[in-house]
Parts: sequence; C-alpha cells; structure tokens
Amino acid sequence: MNKTNINRVGIFSGSFDPPHNGHVHISKIFLKKLKLKKLVWSVSKKNPLLKKKYFYTHKERIVLSRKISNNIKKIVVSNYDKKYSYQLINLIKKKHKNSQVFFLIGSDNVKYFHKWRRFLQIINICTLVVINRPGYNKEFKRSFFFKNYSKFMKRTFQNPKIIPQKTWIYISDRGKKISSSNIKNRLYKNK
Repeated sequence: MNKTNINRVGIFSGSFDPPHNGHVHISKIFLKKLKLKKLVWSVSKKNPLLKKKYFYTHKERIVLSRKISNNIKKIVVSNYDKKYSYQLINLIKKKHKNSQVFFLIGSDNVKYFHKWRRFLQIINICTLVVINRPGYNKEFKRSFFFKNYSKFMKRTFQNPKIIPQKTWIYISDRGKKISSSNIKNRLYKNK
C-alpha cells in the first residue's frame, strides 16, 4: 500500500461513566488534527487500576456513548471486552491491518501511565497522543512517563504518516470544564 494512502484510526478508551461533551470535544480535535478516518470509542468494563464503583452499567455506558456521539459519523462506539489497553490496540491493529493506529489519553492519565500493563508495548505498537486536561499540567510534567519520555514528544507534526517508534504527540487545548467525576457526584446527590 502506498504510504500516502494509509488510513489513520484512533482509539479513545475509557469508562465513559458517563460520556459527556468533553469527550466529544476532544474527539473532534483528535479527528481533525490527525486526519483520522475512524475514531473507536472503546467503553471499558472496568479500569484494572481503580477499585471504584460505576454509576452506570457497562451496557448503559455503551448506549449513552452511542447517543452522545451519533452526530459524528467517524466515531464508532465499540463494546470490545479487553481488560488491558495493549490488548485493545492489538485487536484494532488486526481489524485495520493497513492503518496507522493512534491511542488517545488525557494528560490526567499520564500520572499512572507507567503502571499500565505493558505500557512500553503501547508506545511501540501505535502512536500515543496525549491531550492536556485543565488543572493537570503540574502532575503531567512530574510524571514518570514525562520525565523519561519527553525527549520523544512532538508538539507539532506536519506528517502524521511517518512517525518513528516511541514518538508521542502532545496536543494542547483549553479544554472543557467538565468531568465524569463531577457529573457522577451530582447524580449521586440526586439519587
């Protein structure tokens, strides 16, 4: 396949408990900046690093995710049941053999990224994309990942088709002042 015709597929994984306009906002940025053909929202059953109770069931979170993203044709909400992100990425790569795969996380997740199962495999099998979240800049810069891998960071990228291994992309955005945690706190109060 000609390198100029490579499809770009993005993965945005999380609990989406609940999905909200902040998720839609960063998805639009991700689609536009990386010229993605498709963005897979993977609604995870459970975060292996957190022992938290979910407000919505897995099925409800999938339904809500489809509802909030239905106006964006390039977003596909999946119900892939993979415990770890590297497994999900490998699955997407198999389904999209001739595509370049990008994996999106918020800067709030970078603090614990080095604790993710096989996190080095993640940055070797796809291109990691970190989008800043308001209020997490200090934690982001103090993180193990940033301290050890900032030399591979790109803030601007003219040609997303050719990205060397371990290179990761940082996207700056003012963000939306909305979070799933705040929404859940209000929902629990009204329960």
